[in-house]
Amino acid sequence: MAGHDDRYVEITTRLRSVRSFCDFLSQGGTVRVAVSEGEPYKDVTAVLLERNRREAEALARTRRHLYPELADEEVAPPLYSRH
Repeated sequence: MAGHDDRYVEITTRLRSVRSFCDFLSQGGTVRVAVSEGEPYKDVTAVLLERNRREAEALARTRRHLYPELADEEVAPPLYSRH
């Protein structure tokens, strides 16, 4: 995997971040936005949850495609062991 470490770390870090956000939303977190200043807030939690779940699936597929020799969650939490 020499030469590909940085890309693998980047994909894995992004995947973990997206999955964590999905967990937050699934456990009751909410996201509300206003279209413009002074407008009422609109709940967009369901839309963001679905979008982020699709992104997580795409990242996982990409990682499996680029690094088929590695398991899905084989990296211990400290990904940046070189620092």
